Amino acid sequence: MEEMALKHILAAIDLNAQPDHVFGRAVQLATQHGTELTLAHIAAHGDEAESSRAETVLARADQKLREYSVPAELKVNYRVAIGNPAHEIAALARQTDADLIVLGAHRESPIADLFFQTTAYYILEGCDAPLLIVKDPARGPYRRVLAATDFSPCAKRALRAAVTIAPQAEFHVLHVYETPYPAFIHFNEKELEEYGRERSTKIELDVQEEMRNFLTRHADLSFPEVKTVLERDDVAAGIGKAAKRLKPDLMAMGMSGRGLAALIGSRTEEYLNAPFCDMLVTP
Repeated sequence: MEEMALKHILAAIDLNAQPDHVFGRAVQLATQHGTELTLAHIAAHGDEAESSRAETVLARADQKLREYSVPAELKVNYRVAIGNPAHEIAALARQTDADLIVLGAHRESPIADLFFQTTAYYILEGCDAPLLIVKDPARGPYRRVLAATDFSPCAKRALRAAVTIAPQAEFHVLHVYETPYPAFIHFNEKELEEYGRERSTKIELDVQEEMRNFLTRHADLSFPEVKTVLERDDVAAGIGKAAKRLKPDLMAMGMSGRGLAALIGSRTEEYLNAPFCDMLVTP
């Protein structure tokens, strides 16, 4: 599994959001990990009158960004632009070699739903950095993480990214499974138990691999506490049940791969537009 280091965080700041949860979480993570932080604001294309005064718009945005109270020990950069937010954020992530992009959950409206879906999708497709979607205010480091796995490489990348940004959290690694052809094949209790054991073993092997990688990278830290969670259900329903029961403050998912690809392909808007908590998505 490829290495993930956290050296540079890019935070997409909405200057109209009150309160700004993105700024709070980005500063918390940058302080916790000692990383460089770039605060960026992208002004969407406006009418001709607004375009004609682009320099004024950018200067005002830059000034507002610099008014944010940032801890003195952090190295902070400020970037402003006018354009398509998704395109500009993805391009900026590539230019700055950002290891993590922090984006805010949108306000609730049908137009915002469409805009936010498009923005999140494009950012993930346009760069390699994980995307952290912030829903809640930061009250310190993440304490409980729910990482969904289908045993694919992208699910492992999501677990790797979550361990990197929340190394001291309690981890719940979730696998949701459906028995094959449930309408035609009925399993007895013993067969279901064996089916569950098989998947539990796969999760444990993934966790052990990640534990070895983590300890190689961070010899001074202990690996997070990890608990295996199995849900026999429809994938979307199973994830929802686990999230409501465990109440994580961060949920991690891969954006591609066989099992989660089906989930993400058909249900992404449900999780991106109405996340249970902060959500970490890896491409």
